Amino acid sequence: MILAFEFNYISQNALLENILESTCKDFGISYKIGKINNIVNLYVEGDEDSLRNFSDFIGKRLPLSIFFKSTAVNVIEDMKNDLSKINECTLCLPFTPKTLFTCKDESSTFFLNPLINNEVGVSTFDAKGVLLKQDGNIIVNADETESFKTLYNEIAKIIKSDKEVFINSSSGSYLIGKIDLLKEKDFIVIPTDLSVVEKMVVIKENEIKALASLEKPIIRLRVNTLYSSKNILPTQRVKLKLADELLLLNICGKLNEEGIDFIYKTDIKSSTCKYEVQIDGSFKRLAQIEVCVLENGEILIVNGDGYSSSMLKENLKKFDTASHAQFSSILQEHNLFDESVSCFYLSCTHDDRLMYVSEKTGMLDLVKFPIIRNIEKIFESIESCNIGGKLLKNYKEKFPEIYENALSCKISDATPNSIYSIWGIAAVILGISDNIANGSIKIIENAEDFGGKKGPRVDYLLVDKESIKSDFDMIRLIRSAMSFKLAGTDDITLSFGMMEALAYFLSDTTDSCNENLSSEKTLLCGSMFGIRRFAEIACKNITASSHICLNRELPIDN
Repeated sequence: MILAFEFNYISQNALLENILESTCKDFGISYKIGKINNIVNLYVEGDEDSLRNFSDFIGKRLPLSIFFKSTAVNVIEDMKNDLSKINECTLCLPFTPKTLFTCKDESSTFFLNPLINNEVGVSTFDAKGVLLKQDGNIIVNADETESFKTLYNEIAKIIKSDKEVFINSSSGSYLIGKIDLLKEKDFIVIPTDLSVVEKMVVIKENEIKALASLEKPIIRLRVNTLYSSKNILPTQRVKLKLADELLLLNICGKLNEEGIDFIYKTDIKSSTCKYEVQIDGSFKRLAQIEVCVLENGEILIVNGDGYSSSMLKENLKKFDTASHAQFSSILQEHNLFDESVSCFYLSCTHDDRLMYVSEKTGMLDLVKFPIIRNIEKIFESIESCNIGGKLLKNYKEKFPEIYENALSCKISDATPNSIYSIWGIAAVILGISDNIANGSIKIIENAEDFGGKKGPRVDYLLVDKESIKSDFDMIRLIRSAMSFKLAGTDDITLSFGMMEALAYFLSDTTDSCNENLSSEKTLLCGSMFGIRRFAEIACKNITASSHICLNRELPIDN
C-alpha cells in the first residue's frame, strides 16, 4: 500500500523536504521525496498498520511554518520514479518538534539541555554547557540535567527579584527583565507561554498560529484595553514573539510557573545589569523575521530574509532602485516574466512607484510621488487657486497654532518621495502630530484605532488626470484633508479616511491598468503593505477586479 502526501510549501529553502526525509528515516519506512514548484511530494510504502502509525508519527514531527499552506493525502498504485533530488537545508533553525521533545523528555540524557542541535539545517551549537555569571564570576556552570535545573531556577529568581539578565546565545545578545520594569522604548515582548498572549494584546487566531510556527516571527500587535489600563507599557502597540531557542524557552517555562506572564527583550545592555548568561562554546545566530498576518491567512514578511533562498536574495542585488528590485522579486517568485502585470510599490523608507511590465514594453514607471520639501511652498501652492486661497485663509484663522507650527517644521532633503512621507507632512499641517518624523506613524495608528465603517474620501489624484503616466498630486491630497479638518472631522476619522482613500486610489488605478494596458495581475510590495489594516483594505478593493500577487518568502521591502 502506498500513501502519496502533497504539501504546499511556498519557500525554496528546502526545510520541509529535509524534515520529511529525517522523519521517514527515524520511523524506518520506504519513501521517496521530490518537489515541483511549490508542491513537495512524499510517497511512503507499507502495510495498513505501519502507514497508520506513520501518519500519526509525521503529525507530531511536522512543525507549523509560515510557508506551509496545506496538505493532502491519497492512496496510489505506484510510486513515481522521476522525482528530483532534494536540496540540502542550510538554515540555522529554532528548535523543531523533535528537538523540543528531546529536551522535555525526562528519560532522555538531553533532558532540559538547551544546546541540542536540530535534525535538519546547520548545527547551532558546538558547546559543552551554559554559564551564569554575577559581576563576571561564574555562579552556575550547567552541563547536565541537575545543573540545568539550577540554572533555570537561578535565572527565574533573579528576574522575579526585579533584576535583569544579559544573555548571549543563538537568539542574539539581549537583556531580559520583567515587563513592568521596562525602561527602553525599543523592545520586544516575550510571553512566557502561548496561553498568556491574549492577556496583553488583541490577536486573531491566524496570528496565534504564526507566533507558534517554527520560525517564531515577531508580530506587531495592539495592546488590549485591560492591559493598557495598567499603564505598564510606554506604547499602545508592541512587537511580540515567542522564545525561539531552548535556553530562553526553558527560562520562560520557569518564569511562567512563578506567575510571570511577560518579559521584555532589548538589545541594550544596562550599566546596572550584574548577571550574564554565556554559552560555554561556539554557536550560530538564528534568523529573526517580522511578519504581518492578514485576515485571509496571507503572511507577509515585513523584515528579515533569513528564511529566503539565496537565489532570490541574489536577484535583489541586480537593481539600484528598491522599487524595481522588489517588483522583479515578485515576478521571479511567481514566475510572471511572460505576463503583463502592474505593480504598486509603497514604502516607508524608499521612493514609491507604480510600475508596469510586459514582454512588449519592458519595465515602465507609471506614477511617481514627488514631495514639496518646504511647507511654506505647500501653502503657497494651495493658495494659488481660488478655492485654495479661501480655504487657507479660513484654516489660518481657525487653527493659528497648528498653522504656525507647520511653518516651523523642516523637511529633510533625504525624505523619500512617498505616500508615507506625504502622510507625515500632512499630519503636521492637520495638527495630528507636532513633527513630521512621528506624523506618518500617528496617522497609521489613528487609522488602526478607527471603529467606524467609512472615512472621508480624501483626494488621491494624478497631476495629469487624463494620463495613466503622471506624477501624484500631493497638493490635492493635503488640500482636501484640510477641508475635512475645517468641516470638523476628528483626527482618528480623518486618518482612516486618508488610509481608506489610498486603497481606493490603488483599486481605481488597477482598473485603469487593466483597461488601458491589459494588465493581467496586480503586484503589491513595499513596507506600507506591512500595515495590516491598510493591506486588508487594499487587497479587498483590488481583488474585485484583479488577481493579487505578493512576496512569498522574501521580505516585502528591502
